[in-house]
Amino acid sequence: MVRVGVIGLGAIGREHLDIYRSIPGVEVTAVADFQRNVADDVAKEIGAQAFGSAEELLAAGVVDAVTLSTPDHLHHDDAVKILNAGVHLLLEKPIATTVEESDDLVRVAEAANVIAMPGHTLRFANQYLTAKNLVASGAVGDIIHGNVRRNNKVSVARRVNGRTSVTFFLGIHDIDALTWIAGEKVVAVQAFESSQRTPDGGQAVAVTANLRLEGGGIVALEAAWGLPDAYPTDIDARLRLVGDAGEVKIDIHDFGMSAFTEQLRYPVPFAGPVYGGPQGMLYEELNAFLRAVRGEIEVPVSMRDAADAVRVAVTIDKAISTGNTEEVVYAS
Repeated sequence: MVRVGVIGLGAIGREHLDIYRSIPGVEVTAVADFQRNVADDVAKEIGAQAFGSAEELLAAGVVDAVTLSTPDHLHHDDAVKILNAGVHLLLEKPIATTVEESDDLVRVAEAANVIAMPGHTLRFANQYLTAKNLVASGAVGDIIHGNVRRNNKVSVARRVNGRTSVTFFLGIHDIDALTWIAGEKVVAVQAFESSQRTPDGGQAVAVTANLRLEGGGIVALEAAWGLPDAYPTDIDARLRLVGDAGEVKIDIHDFGMSAFTEQLRYPVPFAGPVYGGPQGMLYEELNAFLRAVRGEIEVPVSMRDAADAVRVAVTIDKAISTGNTEEVVYAS
C-alpha cells in the first residue's frame, strides 16, 4: 500500500486526488492547501488528514508519495522540502519558472534517494507516444520542419489570473513533447506575443515562436488562451513534424467526434470515466509514477528533461522581450 498526499487542491490537484483514489494499492492519507478551509473540506469528504502547508503535511509522517500541484512559481521551495524529507514526488509542470530554480531541483532530485517525476502528461498520450516511436524508428527521417499548437478558452486565462504566462502554462506541454518526440534539443528561438492581454491585464493572449532544433530543423510553436468560452471544444492542440522520409501529424481539435444538440460540441472521449473508473493520459501518468515508486519501472520523465523545457520557455519569453534570436543555454 502506497500512502499518497496531494498538496495544492485546485483543479489539477483535485483531478490527481480522484485518480489516486481509484488505483488499487493506494491510500490517500493527506491533503494540503494554503486555504486551510479547502483542505479541511476535502479531507472530510474523503476521510484523510488536512494540513495548511507542505511542511505541516511532511512533519506528520503520513505519506510515502505526494503530488505537488501548487502554482508554478511556488514549486521550488516545497519540492525541495519534499525531496529532502525522503518522500516520492510527482511535480506538476512546469517544475519551476526560472532556470536557477529548475537547475536546483535537478540537483536535489538527483541526490535524493526517492522518485522525482515531472508531470509532463503528453508523454502518456497514445498519439504522442506513437509519434515518438515512429520518429525514433527512423520512419520519418531527419526532421526538417513542423509546427505545434495548443489553444485554450479565455476562461482558462481568467482562472490563472496572471499567475503565469501562456508560454509556461500551455507552451511547456509542446516544448517537452516536441523535444521528446524529435529526440533533439531546441538550440535557438525567435518569438512574438500578441498585444491583446488576458482579462487580468497582465499576460499576452497568444505567443508564437520559431524554434531551431539541434539537427537543423525548424518548428513553429503557437500557445494561446483566447478562444471564446462558447467555442465547441476546451482544447485545440496539434503537432506536425515533416522529415526527409515522411511526416507524423496529431490533431486533437475535435478528437474525431462531434455532437449537435443546443449547439455544436466536440466532446472529449478520451478523458471521461469508463464504467466508473478513470482513464486517459493523466491516469497513465499517475499510474506510471506509482509503478516507479514501487520499483516496477524506471522513471519515464526525468527532472533534467523538465528543466530543459523550462530553459526553452524562459528563452522564448526572453526573445519576446529583446526582439532578438536567442540561443538556448543548457547546463554543462
